[in-house]
Amino acid sequence: MTTLTENQRVAIIMALLAISVFLTYYFHAILMLGTVFSHFFYLPIILTALWWEKRSVLVAIFLGGLVVISSLLYRPDILTLNDYGRALMFVVIAFVVASLSEQLKGREQEVKKQRDLAQRYLDVAGVLFVVINADHTIRLVNRHGCELLGYREEELLGKDWFTTVIPEAFREARRQVFDAAIASGTASPNRRENPVVTRNGDELILAWQDTVLTGDDGRPIGLVGSGADITDRIRAEEALRVAHDEANLYLDIMAHDINNANAVALGYTDLLVEGLEGKEREMVRKLRGGVSRSIEIIQNVSTIRRLHSHETATRPVDLDAVIRAEIAHHPDAGIIYEGKSVRVTADDLLPEVFTNLIGNSIKFGDPEVGVRVRVEEGNGTVEVSVEDTGPGVPDAVKPTLFTRFVRGTTARSGKGLGLYIARMLITRYGGSIRVEDRVPGHPECGAVFRFTLLRSDRPREPPVSSAPTTGRAISARP
Repeated sequence: MTTLTENQRVAIIMALLAISVFLTYYFHAILMLGTVFSHFFYLPIILTALWWEKRSVLVAIFLGGLVVISSLLYRPDILTLNDYGRALMFVVIAFVVASLSEQLKGREQEVKKQRDLAQRYLDVAGVLFVVINADHTIRLVNRHGCELLGYREEELLGKDWFTTVIPEAFREARRQVFDAAIASGTASPNRRENPVVTRNGDELILAWQDTVLTGDDGRPIGLVGSGADITDRIRAEEALRVAHDEANLYLDIMAHDINNANAVALGYTDLLVEGLEGKEREMVRKLRGGVSRSIEIIQNVSTIRRLHSHETATRPVDLDAVIRAEIAHHPDAGIIYEGKSVRVTADDLLPEVFTNLIGNSIKFGDPEVGVRVRVEEGNGTVEVSVEDTGPGVPDAVKPTLFTRFVRGTTARSGKGLGLYIARMLITRYGGSIRVEDRVPGHPECGAVFRFTLLRSDRPREPPVSSAPTTGRAISARP
């Protein structure tokens, strides 16, 4: 809508006043009639009141005086009380319309102030804000939205939102979602990723959320939407995923090829050990130990990768079966275990804990080292202990023993990953792990590793049998 300038308004009022003077003269002096034309006088009075409020009183006084003076000069015989009343009515109308105009302008100023304040709030926001009418046209957009899309505000207002900023491939689907929200009066409360296209043709991804805008009658009239530009984050995540997949591919290839090479090396070292004596045989045994450590490193790296990738989900696991399976891997070791049927919350990586703890006890102990595994049930938890009669763990090492790359003090200490992996797994399962002296105050008498797991079942009733099968000690060494 075109707004008149101040000069144009003055020109209109002066023209109307001139017409009023001419009509007064024409009706009184030429036609010798009464002031039947005076209804025309309300036009300049009302317009002046709307444009300049109280100045309309001056116009009303002028026109009222014009009616009375003209009648006195040209037709004093028809001058009645009605003419004075008409002149007074001009002034009253001027006052009333001027007062209403002042109130209306005051409300308009207040609304404009509130609108400008809201617009400033929207402009300083770091996300796109837009109001879309029910007919798909843009009613309001903030400054950041204009900068993001590459348009000026006047280039967006009144334009079809979907035709202007939504990529063609998504346009119809997004329009249907919008129309459904308007029809139902409810928009999806969840944030979603929606693409938009800028003026330059670049496609951006917005984290989008909207809500239905209702009118005074409560009926939906549009949607208020906000979108944060997450294009760089999405692209970075995609690049990271590609790099992660590529790294895993290389790691899988490397682990497969190295394991194959290690298997061949182990086979040949076993053959050499049988055919050599003395110093040469000892050298081959050391070579075999190095190959075994290589296999252990690859296994540890694979376990850490599975931990970080969350390939497995926790579930009920038979703890007794896991322990028995690990003991079976060491048929020549003296491992004592009293069977305990209990299910815990873990995953397929739980055997790694026992592989590291039992394996360390055997590796760092002497050939006659004794290992005992205990399982004790508590209130919702299970405590597992792995005890050994080996060299123990010095007090100075205990605080950092489960830290990555912290090694023991013996010559056979590993790379510092085994116990770190054990702690990561136990923490993942909701438990904790610690190391203590098997004989309190005497580290040299062996160590005991204790860790807790969450139970996933209730205590079972022991089976009725004349010959109980639980509670029997199991030894891997005959």
